[in-house]
Amino acid sequence: MLQGLGIILVAAAIIMGLRLDNPLIFDSHILMLICGLCCVFFSIVINRTEERFASKYDMTHILDLDNKEDRYKAYLSHLSNWIAPEMEEMNPTMSRAKDPSGPDWGKTDFKLGQAPERRDAIIEGQKYTGLEDDLTLGEKMIEDANKRYANIAQQRWEEAESNDPDLIEYGVEKLGDLVRTDYFIKNAEDGAFSKALGKNDNGMDSKKQ
Repeated sequence: MLQGLGIILVAAAIIMGLRLDNPLIFDSHILMLICGLCCVFFSIVINRTEERFASKYDMTHILDLDNKEDRYKAYLSHLSNWIAPEMEEMNPTMSRAKDPSGPDWGKTDFKLGQAPERRDAIIEGQKYTGLEDDLTLGEKMIEDANKRYANIAQQRWEEAESNDPDLIEYGVEKLGDLVRTDYFIKNAEDGAFSKALGKNDNGMDSKKQ
């Protein structure tokens, strides 16, 4: 839809320009041409991102659907059908060997009034070797999303540090460098810790009052 609108705007701008004596003069047809080219460019970028996503998870056949909502529903259905079988296969391997409660390292199998026998954690731990396996498709998607979010969070943190007026004033780049200066001594505030925790001087939570 966006690409079609861009093509229409470009075509209309060209037709309007041909009617002028000097098509290169800056006028409304130039603005229309720029808007049309921007629409086409953004449409290409958006479609390329969707194509990369679809090819990564073997869903390129869904790109044939013209309706955007139908494509998204098909993506969800495809991913659900793709991930569910692996989750069913992986769940049984998440059991805890013979003990459904997991290892207790000998803390519950002794008689009252007697010293428990020592259980070697290394030997007993061998029962649980091999329970871990490769990540499922769903876990891989979550891991990929976590890595992307971590990169975004790191960029936001670096931008916040670079624009922080206190860091700029003291001529340092990172918050850790600011700790080594006298900033927190000069700007000390009574009850700052309680204030950060949301408590008043009596130790009561200010949100509950």
